[in-house]
Amino acid sequence: MLIPHPLLYLLVWLGYVALAGWLLARHHQAPQPADGRQQRLEHALLGLLLLAHAPLAFMPLAGSLPHFGAREALGLLTWVAVLIYWTAAFLIRLEGLQTILLPVAAISLGLSLLVPVGHATPWLSAPLMQVHFAIAMLAYGFFAVAAGLAVLMRLADQELHRPSRGLLRQLPPLLALERLLFATLTLGFTLLTATLATGSVFAEELFGQPLALSHKTVFSVLAWLVFGVLLWGRHTRGWRGRLAVNWTLAGFALLLLAYIGSRFVLDAVLHR
Repeated sequence: MLIPHPLLYLLVWLGYVALAGWLLARHHQAPQPADGRQQRLEHALLGLLLLAHAPLAFMPLAGSLPHFGAREALGLLTWVAVLIYWTAAFLIRLEGLQTILLPVAAISLGLSLLVPVGHATPWLSAPLMQVHFAIAMLAYGFFAVAAGLAVLMRLADQELHRPSRGLLRQLPPLLALERLLFATLTLGFTLLTATLATGSVFAEELFGQPLALSHKTVFSVLAWLVFGVLLWGRHTRGWRGRLAVNWTLAGFALLLLAYIGSRFVLDAVLHR
């Protein structure tokens, strides 16, 4: 199996720390939004960081015997979430999100450095399960971005009541953040639905038995229910604001418990 060199992990982590620190310092010193040149520079630096991060995300899945655990999940989920933000920033206004996403990315990669290398996962060599896995990681990535938007909505709500300077002055309008949040949640929910469906079908195809009722399955279904109820409430009851923020963060926490939490216990605590 292919294991990225620890020095590469450290360098990429330091890259996220440096870029996050630079952005936070610049936003603190200059309350006004960055001009076009500064935004392009930030975007280019983040693109280079994504290129350097890619081997960390995909090397464990390459080779004849893929391996995947909490360490690899944290690295890949971070990469996917940042890539979604980086791509979306070409199309829509996302000012402020990077100052939440990049520090969280740095923390996530820092935690991965403390977790052992994941276990062997031969089933990831099967093309059907690779499709299921790719859909699942995209779903996690969109929900990670949604969680970041939920945090920004909470900050923007605080800004309405207690005006301040710095980062909060640069956030998009609260209604724009809310529309973007629900668009992201809709994409994530669609992908999570496909994840659960393909997981059930492919498990029976490959292993000859229905999908096991594991902790991962239970927490994934609970997260699906939370997001489904939230989207239903949005369309039928007009749910919004703090209610939407709280439900989004609760659903994302369940998703983290579904895989990363269970794999962390198995890899770092039980060592199996």
